[in-house]
Amino acid sequence: MRVAMGGTFDILHAGHEALLRKAFELGDTEVIIGITSDAMAKRTRAKVNPLPVRRRNLVALLRRRGWRRHRLNVLEEIAGPAADEKDIDAIVVSAERVEAAHEINRDRERRGLPTMEVVVVPMVLSEDCVPIASRRIRAGEIDRQGRMKRPLVVHVGSTNRVKVAATRGAFSKISRRAAVRGVVVGSEVSAQPVEEETMDGAIARARAAIRDADYGVGIEAGLFWNEAAKDYFDVQYCAIIDKRGTVTLGHGPGFRYPPSAIAEVKKGITVGEAMERLSGVRNIGRRMGAVGWLSKGSMDRTWLTESAVLMALIPRIRRELYSG
Repeated sequence: MRVAMGGTFDILHAGHEALLRKAFELGDTEVIIGITSDAMAKRTRAKVNPLPVRRRNLVALLRRRGWRRHRLNVLEEIAGPAADEKDIDAIVVSAERVEAAHEINRDRERRGLPTMEVVVVPMVLSEDCVPIASRRIRAGEIDRQGRMKRPLVVHVGSTNRVKVAATRGAFSKISRRAAVRGVVVGSEVSAQPVEEETMDGAIARARAAIRDADYGVGIEAGLFWNEAAKDYFDVQYCAIIDKRGTVTLGHGPGFRYPPSAIAEVKKGITVGEAMERLSGVRNIGRRMGAVGWLSKGSMDRTWLTESAVLMALIPRIRRELYSG
């Protein structure tokens, strides 16, 4: 199979390697690699390494990886050899270049050439779940593997110390440095969320909290009816949003409230108010939490909340399995 691909290859990084790896997996006959000319590169970039430097670095990478079945072409326009070479079977592109590949195929079809299979490689994401890019490496934000060179900035949509501490604990497990702080946001759900409203509330808090941060975190607890148990369970949901607007969700363990507390909730008060009456602990939600009192301290509310945050982080921990 003959495969085409192209790029600027400015500062080589993990995203470039993913594209090249896929191209060489498919291209058992030849991989045609287009590298943009300086004139073409400068149409979209304020700063870029000169073509001789980019080509030399690319050739060195190909040699190190043992990728030998290739042909380098300098691109003066986006299609290059893919525009008119008849026997190209596939074109390998990143997710952000899919439409360009389809446009090349449409042009080939108009001119009576066979269309190429479009093989899409998901964007390789950095620690903040934003695609790795040469401009970000040049700016000193990330390294070539997508590791942050500054602390991750995380805003929690609450000033509740338990939620902030739980978020800090969860992020400390996945990042070397994370600056976590609570911010005041409005609640867009009822005082006592139920079922899907709980998730909606967590998402709304995350969206309102992110502002100029890398991540916004929203945490909301609500009541969920369990048909098998014929009872309500308290389940805490976490929503995490990144700068691209992608939301991931997770929830922690669920537990039952005493029947007397649920009976009070059905009269119109919140579980927090019901548990304050039952326990005699004021502001229980900002202290040990209902789960702390009910479990006689066996379950820490911070740990309960941290587990929800960690579950929402899973698609970000294994970015390569969930992205794209």
